Amino acid sequence: MFENDYTITGKHATYLKYLAVKNSKEDDDASTSSARLFERYIDVYMNAAIWGLLYSKKAKRDSSSDDRARVYADAFANERDNCVFLYRMVMLLDKSVDLTPDERVDRAFRYDTQPEKADAFRENMELFHDYVRGGIELIYEHFTDGCSTRDDYINKVYEVVTTFKKEIEGYAYDEELAKLIK
Repeated sequence: MFENDYTITGKHATYLKYLAVKNSKEDDDASTSSARLFERYIDVYMNAAIWGLLYSKKAKRDSSSDDRARVYADAFANERDNCVFLYRMVMLLDKSVDLTPDERVDRAFRYDTQPEKADAFRENMELFHDYVRGGIELIYEHFTDGCSTRDDYINKVYEVVTTFKKEIEGYAYDEELAKLIK
C-alpha cells in the first residue's frame, strides 16, 4: 500500500497541477498560472482525501484529456504513515456502503494484509482514490471561485481553516470511531 507511483489523469491532473507549487520533477520552475497552495503533489493528494471524505465527494477517473500528474513512490515513502492513516480513516468512516462495524474494521486494517482479500483491497483503494479525486475537485473549485491574486488565495485559506475548525468542533468524530470500536 502506497509503495508505487500513482498517476492521476484528465481534469484531476490539471487541477492537481494548478494547486501545487512545483508541478512535477520534470518542471524547471513552478507554473505562474497556478494557485500554488501546496508545495507538492503528495500534499494535494493527502488533503484531497480529507476533503473528499468530509464532504462525501467522490469522483471517478477522468480521461477527457491526456493530462497526467504522477505522485511518485518516493513521495509516498516519505508520507507513508500519513497516507496509511488517511486510508484507514476513509475505510472506517465511509458510509457509501452499508457495513457492520466489524466489517469496517476488517476493511480498514486487515484486507491489505490478507492475500485472499486482494480483490476487495483493490476495490477499497479505488474507493479511496475516488475520494481523493473528489477532494481535488472540491479544492480546485473552492480556490478558483473569485481568486486571482495572492491575497485572494490567502483569504480563501483563512476561510477554509476557519470553516474546518467550526465543522470539526461541531461533529464528534471520536464518538463515531468509538461506535466502531465497541
